[in-house]
Amino acid sequence: MQKSQIIGELLKKEVYALADYLEIPEAIINKPPSAGLWKGQTDEQEMGFTYQKLDEYLESNSGSQETITRIKEMIFKSEHKRSLPLIAAIPPSVRQK
Repeated sequence: MQKSQIIGELLKKEVYALADYLEIPEAIINKPPSAGLWKGQTDEQEMGFTYQKLDEYLESNSGSQETITRIKEMIFKSEHKRSLPLIAAIPPSVRQK
């Protein structure tokens, strides 16, 4: 099943602006983004920088060297999540018993 990411191209600040425009309740808007991996975990805590800094980098390819290095490191380490795994081509003669 294909998953939809209808706001996948938006920066985080644009997501917040859209939420404000749609009058999403403040309790939802103000909840820190989290993958919900454990109690108290937040995305920014895991990334080591704020979404504001990430937006800055994505918009203008700028930011502190520390933040840029961390972003590039995270992109490299998560490459496997953006690629399909290799699948062995097994000939029909081998597959049939």
